[in-house]
Amino acid sequence: MVSEFELIKLFNGIGSKYNEQNGIVLSPGDDCAVIDLPLPIVTSIDASICDVHFPNNASAKDIGYRAVAVALSDIAAMGCQPRGFSISLSCLNQDISWYKDLADGFTNIADEFQMSLIGGDVTKGPLNINVVVYGTPYNSKFLKRNGAKKGDFICITKPVGRAKKGLEDFQNNKSESSFLEDYLRPKPQIELGKKIVNYASSCIDISDGLLSDLNHILVSSKVGATILLDDIPITSDIDDINAGDDYDLCFTLPPQMMESKFYKIGEITEELGIKFNSNKGYDASIKGFDHFKNE
Repeated sequence: MVSEFELIKLFNGIGSKYNEQNGIVLSPGDDCAVIDLPLPIVTSIDASICDVHFPNNASAKDIGYRAVAVALSDIAAMGCQPRGFSISLSCLNQDISWYKDLADGFTNIADEFQMSLIGGDVTKGPLNINVVVYGTPYNSKFLKRNGAKKGDFICITKPVGRAKKGLEDFQNNKSESSFLEDYLRPKPQIELGKKIVNYASSCIDISDGLLSDLNHILVSSKVGATILLDDIPITSDIDDINAGDDYDLCFTLPPQMMESKFYKIGEITEELGIKFNSNKGYDASIKGFDHFKNE
């Protein structure tokens, strides 16, 4: 039978080789971790619940990686550098090999972004992983939602709906699908956030759907937008603009900073609200994911 202390020992040491560079002066083993850095610390938390945020038959490695990745997306949206993460895990599984695979998933993403696991908690209960992430600005700047200005271009960097298609293919046992990674192992856009932090006027990750999350920027910035539906790169159909779990960044920037690798999907206006334009007959409304409304 798996014990709590066996699991703590299993997870202890993940990312510890990055402790010094991340300012971790006291790592797991005491009641609290201690972080000592000269820059402000940004932090965010995300819950990953079985059969809500991931399928119960996903591999433990993918579950572990995904739980941390989705939390890191908020660090990317702030244009910041990951430093560490904490995990609170509840689970009923008694198979130690499953936990070893879960730890491998945590290790994979810790190594990918050179960050430290600095603490956490384990308990017996329905499968649920809460992840707290910590980061710092690369310099004195970080991105917020409230800086969009009239005339700014609204941009994303990849087609929407890829994660939705990945989940559909996973549920249909299409093991060769190129979209599975988009859902099971989403890539936080840390490098993109670092790239645009010095000139983007606002930013958000589109975990709850492009239109829903863009609307958060508009409300925070007290502006509106004209959206060019025909120019939004989609994976399956126009409904992809409301699909969640893509974990790309939606950001606004001055026209002179536009790059060919960005997809311009609209412009910021003074008039509040969203106006949709389409020559293809597309119609749209905001239908983002809401945990208290969606089932």
